[in-house]
Amino acid sequence: MNDGSLDLAILGGTFDPVHSGHLQIARVVSELLSTRVCCVPSNIPPHKSSTIATPDQRLTMLRLAVSEDPKLDVDDLELKRGDRSYTLETLKDFRRRLGPSPRLYFILGMDAYLSLPSWLGWQQLLDYAHLVVCRRETDQASAPPLLAFERSHQVKTTGMLKSSAHGRLFFVDNTALAVSSTEIRQRIKNKCDPSAFLDPAVHAYILQEQLYAAS
Repeated sequence: MNDGSLDLAILGGTFDPVHSGHLQIARVVSELLSTRVCCVPSNIPPHKSSTIATPDQRLTMLRLAVSEDPKLDVDDLELKRGDRSYTLETLKDFRRRLGPSPRLYFILGMDAYLSLPSWLGWQQLLDYAHLVVCRRETDQASAPPLLAFERSHQVKTTGMLKSSAHGRLFFVDNTALAVSSTEIRQRIKNKCDPSAFLDPAVHAYILQEQLYAAS
């Protein structure tokens, strides 16, 4: 019997830098599903050529951002693995660690969800985890083949989602601040104050390391 104590949600990304939008989504999902959330920084995302901050700098910023929240954690397995970061391999790794019974959730935004058919082995993701998609009212609607995917796998309640360890698709209303890492980097480059969108410790670290000023 799964009492939920080992359940885990994963929030992946480059986190270049981690910002308040990331943290708000993680906390909303943590509260909604009564689960820990692990932030997993990617090494080299399949759809990007590189990051601006180094892997160690991105990892440090993440650890600073979650340090005072016991429900949030950081795992550097994609950085340690090296090369390109594929979600399917990451979910396999976490499932091996957790075993078959705990629920494993993978959190993604609507933009990432809409690009899902271009991901390596995307239809196998549900063999290892549930997909939890955070969407806004203004987000673009799904299109084939995602419509068929939704008909087969979407559930409408957290109870239905939690009734199995993996294999379901669930949408969450995303009320997080509409901000991106790209926008924050641009603000820093333009000498505009980004502090409203950053954890204070992360902001201090960016200033200390002089990150993004010339990006």
